[in-house]
Amino acid sequence: MRIAVIGATGRTGHHVVSQALGQGDDVIALARDPSALGVTHPRLEAYAADVRDLESLRGPLAGCDAVVSAVGERASANTDLYSVGIANIMHAMAANDVMRLSAISAVGTFARGHRNLSLPYRLLLRTTYRTLYDDLERMETRIMASGMSWTIVRPPRLVDGPRTGEYRIGLTGQPLAVGSKISREDLAGFVLKSLKVDTWLHRAVVVSY
Repeated sequence: MRIAVIGATGRTGHHVVSQALGQGDDVIALARDPSALGVTHPRLEAYAADVRDLESLRGPLAGCDAVVSAVGERASANTDLYSVGIANIMHAMAANDVMRLSAISAVGTFARGHRNLSLPYRLLLRTTYRTLYDDLERMETRIMASGMSWTIVRPPRLVDGPRTGEYRIGLTGQPLAVGSKISREDLAGFVLKSLKVDTWLHRAVVVSY
């Protein structure tokens, strides 16, 4: 499979890149500064791109089979990066007849008051993280309304750690009763898996230990 990873130099994106290469996929890595990848490989192509710039995405997505959106933003930012970025990503995908998309969001999206979220986290969602989650919800709405073959992945707190392949998957998209974290390695592994099977097609899912 030929996979474009947008946000390839991020803390999760670089795991998606390395695992995809390890699985034998061709990888198109897109980032504002692709030199920060620090990786070379015969099946890796890296391009400078900005999700706010549609034209920077069109060319690199040519010939791809699937796209991973691993775009990230600071939690305190008053941002529209996710919603504007996904609109440009999907426009570039459509221009290149690419239909498969896996997008990383966050647990609590459309469920900010859910009882399975800790009280301190629910308070953060009303304050520090409020505008971030507003934009995540705009992003997800655009994905769900599209004609893409999409999966939205909502992880909880991301931590450094090995890839175990052992985690819970919540099919409703709601926060799980147990498990409040997942490693970026395991998140990357699930995101890649979601591109290759139809089990989670047109679903927003939670992955957590």
